[in-house]
Amino acid sequence: MGDAGNVYAEGPAKYSFWSNYLATFDEVLVLARVGAQRGAVREEARADGPRVSFCALPDYQGPWQYLQNLTELKKRVKEAVDRCDAYLLRVPGLVGTLAWREIARRRKPYALEVVGDPWDALSPGTVPSMFRPLYRRVATRDLKAMCRGAAAVHYVTQGALQARYPANERAHVAGFSDALMDSAFASPAIRAERARRIETTGGSARGGARIRVGFIGSLSQMYKGPDVLLRAAAICRERGMEFETAMAGDGRYAPAIKALAGELGIAERTQFLGQLPFGEAVFHFLDSVDLFVMPSRAEGLPRALLEAMARGCPCIGSNIGGIAEVLAAEDLVPSGNARALAEKIVEVAGDAERMKRMGARNLEKAQEFNPEKLKEVRRAFFEYVKMQASGRG
Repeated sequence: MGDAGNVYAEGPAKYSFWSNYLATFDEVLVLARVGAQRGAVREEARADGPRVSFCALPDYQGPWQYLQNLTELKKRVKEAVDRCDAYLLRVPGLVGTLAWREIARRRKPYALEVVGDPWDALSPGTVPSMFRPLYRRVATRDLKAMCRGAAAVHYVTQGALQARYPANERAHVAGFSDALMDSAFASPAIRAERARRIETTGGSARGGARIRVGFIGSLSQMYKGPDVLLRAAAICRERGMEFETAMAGDGRYAPAIKALAGELGIAERTQFLGQLPFGEAVFHFLDSVDLFVMPSRAEGLPRALLEAMARGCPCIGSNIGGIAEVLAAEDLVPSGNARALAEKIVEVAGDAERMKRMGARNLEKAQEFNPEKLKEVRRAFFEYVKMQASGRG
């Protein structure tokens, strides 16, 4: 939150994101953790605005601070529920779960936007806590219960999340991405430059021109797999591959990830770029890499991957969640397996023709997520939620 009381977002959840709901709903009240903003703020990162306001929750970090703030959190959740007529919860997450419990207690209809899988997000290697297995079981149980009781469920995948967290047979169900892809597509000139660069660097994975491998992901948790990528990079170096890793993202595990690069002996080949501003800065970064890698342990349908595909990047990803729905089977690796990832990187980077085919296929697949094509299904889902809230469903 800025000095003037306005709310700013680091990622894509800016005003342009929330304003999509205004085509159907009169107002939007966002229930979210909000912390104090230090230093200058970018006005383009503004999240609130006309008809979009925030109910600010304490900016807790981790389970212990959550418990310390639980009384205040419940109070503000109740206030937010009182102020609204329709309820659309983005889950999984502790805030969404608190709101769900309050709404269910009042026996009011609600809808869900299921954007991730807690079973995968809390898998081994993601959270350094002895309570991780317990958190995993509880979060998975709660999400299944939410989906069973929802009047409508929007999944960001075509089938992966639906299979593990099914809705009840009476619910209105839709599967579509929530990523806004309107400005992500690369121009013909940028695509031509990428093809030229692949001709120069592709096929020279061993002892030739250096391949630049890109990664985008939050370092607030480990489920994005940055450690897996670094371990794979070290294996590639042992095999004589010439490449560098460029990592965009920030969070509490950033110091540990940087230390790991040093321990693996690849610090001089690894760039840590921090959090990139949403939009053009991300696109410029994606255009600078030869190969994009998403080694996540858990995903719904990651925006960063769709944007990389829209820029024509050859991409490698874990065979989980929505990643497996958009990448070709031959471009997938088992999650958490650094050796398999290293082998795939060497295999792909050593074949210029394959890299060009991957980029072309990814660009074509990304066209399916053009906002114009998704507008009607999104509108129909929101209209159903509004109709249920008014008692006309």
